[in-house]
Amino acid sequence: MPGLIHDLRGARFGRLAIPATAAPVIRDRRAYWPAVCDCGRHKLVRGTALTQGRTVSCGCWRADPAVRQGARLQVSPRRRKQIARLGGQARARLSPQNS
Repeated sequence: MPGLIHDLRGARFGRLAIPATAAPVIRDRRAYWPAVCDCGRHKLVRGTALTQGRTVSCGCWRADPAVRQGARLQVSPRRRKQIARLGGQARARLSPQNS
């Protein structure tokens, strides 16, 4: 329903937590909630971005090396071999020996 603000107080979305005493800030007919990230940063986040899963941290999640490593590991071994083979073929084409 348009115009309905869902109460997100006390909820957790990924690394972001909405404090139980938080009140939404209304801007341009949209509700923005003050959230606290696990890293300690405070961020004002649009409510729909939280409920739809588009925002899960203040940005620290993307910078976390463990997350980047995990994302790399999600590529299947077969696809990783294909990528390596294509890279080798590209290097062979660009090498000065073929000129």
